[in-house]
Amino acid sequence: MKNKHIIPVHNMNPESQLGIQFHQIEYSSEISGLMAKSNKNEVHRDDYYMFLLLEVADVVFSIDFEENRWQDKTVIYIRPGQVHFVSSIQKVRGWSMAIDSMLVENAYKNFFEGGFYTQKPTSIDTVTMTKLSETAGLLLTLINATQTPFSNGIISNLANVFIGIIAEQYASQREDLIHKKSRSALIAHQFKSLLSENFKTIKSPVEYARMLNYSLSHLNESVKNVTGFPVSYSIHQQIILEAKRLLYYTDLDVKEIGFQLGYEDHTYFSRLFTKTAGLSPSAFRRKFHV
Repeated sequence: MKNKHIIPVHNMNPESQLGIQFHQIEYSSEISGLMAKSNKNEVHRDDYYMFLLLEVADVVFSIDFEENRWQDKTVIYIRPGQVHFVSSIQKVRGWSMAIDSMLVENAYKNFFEGGFYTQKPTSIDTVTMTKLSETAGLLLTLINATQTPFSNGIISNLANVFIGIIAEQYASQREDLIHKKSRSALIAHQFKSLLSENFKTIKSPVEYARMLNYSLSHLNESVKNVTGFPVSYSIHQQIILEAKRLLYYTDLDVKEIGFQLGYEDHTYFSRLFTKTAGLSPSAFRRKFHV
């Protein structure tokens, strides 16, 4: 049953002293119906990164309103805070890593956080599949082995090897983003990070420019170089995405949602939602409600 006020947040298991949980996963078609039924409404966020390597898969999964089918030889990542759930499982075999954000190397974290898009599963070739599977096997062996004074560092480093190979696969399919002017990409990433932390309280493009110590025109130009859209568009998209999450996964009314997102005037919030999403908050809830 949905909580009226919040989207559930899954935390790292307190028994995981390393800040890493790594498992082999396997579900057969014999239990797919039960899995689909039991997971359909287990809508949640995580407070950690999730990386998946799927050797065999036929899974329908939703991340922030983008539904995708996961198939064989696929890698996927889910950022902390993204709302997600399984729609159905026919079969799946592979590996799952949950890792505290602080343990992910900055270069990889910046890549995964720097995009202004919702990620999709990425297919990998046999060679990459072998590299990732061998790394996964070694990582699991080390996690389950008797720990030494060096174990934490070795496991953390190997986990980042696993993550780095996945980042490399995504990067190879996003050359258009990677080849943007590095300065624009850096500024856009700074803005995206600031926006993620402050969108409920700060709505003004001028204020974000001031906080980043850039002129508004320079910030707009940099963000537009990377995303194709100005700063104001990104602000509205961030707000409306969170509003969609709350409309879809909670029973909060429109006024309460508007207030949570920093709008005292719920009619203004409703107009903004309608203009940005193409339908009213109430219509969105009726159309997409779980």
